[in-house]
Amino acid sequence: MSTARYTVPIHESIQILETRQQLNDMARQYPLGTMDDRNGGYYLLDYDDTVLAIASDPLCEELDAAIEAAERYRSAHSEIDDESEFATPTSK
Repeated sequence: MSTARYTVPIHESIQILETRQQLNDMARQYPLGTMDDRNGGYYLLDYDDTVLAIASDPLCEELDAAIEAAERYRSAHSEIDDESEFATPTSK
């Protein structure tokens, strides 16, 4: 499992996710977690910014491609941005 794209050393105790399924499983296990792109790769963080895991280089490439596809879709569908300004929660 390669982590060469990371610009800082990865501590040996940090779990390295190799597949999208591993990422999905961990996301279900930590529903308040977030993905953060930093230091050349992707970190799965808990709600308090504790690093839970990182993505391997091949998984990072897959995530890069997914983000690029989402950005292309969003730029091709400007109505998404138009609708989001009206999508504010209402109180009852």
